[in-house]
Amino acid sequence: MTTKHRAYALTEMLIIIAALVVVMALSAKPLRMMMTEIPRSGRIYQTQTTTTKVMKQLKDDIEKSRRIVDLQNGLLTLDHQNGRITYTISDGHISRRASGDDLETVWTLPNVKINTQLWENNDTPYAVEITTQNQQTGTGRQQVRLKQSFVYFQKRLSSK
Repeated sequence: MTTKHRAYALTEMLIIIAALVVVMALSAKPLRMMMTEIPRSGRIYQTQTTTTKVMKQLKDDIEKSRRIVDLQNGLLTLDHQNGRITYTISDGHISRRASGDDLETVWTLPNVKINTQLWENNDTPYAVEITTQNQQTGTGRQQVRLKQSFVYFQKRLSSK
């Protein structure tokens, strides 16, 4: 006559619990990475997409401008055929305002550090260099990701 086990013995339960502890210990780090790195990568991708759109708009404005007027303290001024366009550039934010237009376009770029430099020839600006880098804080230290440098030339040089 055979009897069926309807419950586990104490030793079987201890073996199952020990195996569960080993499996949990081995999978803790990959699970933590999946829970933190995937959302962080998504945020970095969104920020990079926005940065690319802003740089395309800036490139179009510089190439279509009559001349680059000035770049001081993060304020870029362009003479455009319809008036002046000003960009206010700071870490994490870029805003664009066209003269005669009450609408100001503002792009928020979280964790993006932006550096600008004006290229001149005989005190006449002819290009703008913009360097962007995404700074993320992860695992207790600051990481620089997606560092890019853009140089935008105006299409035609104008005389003063």
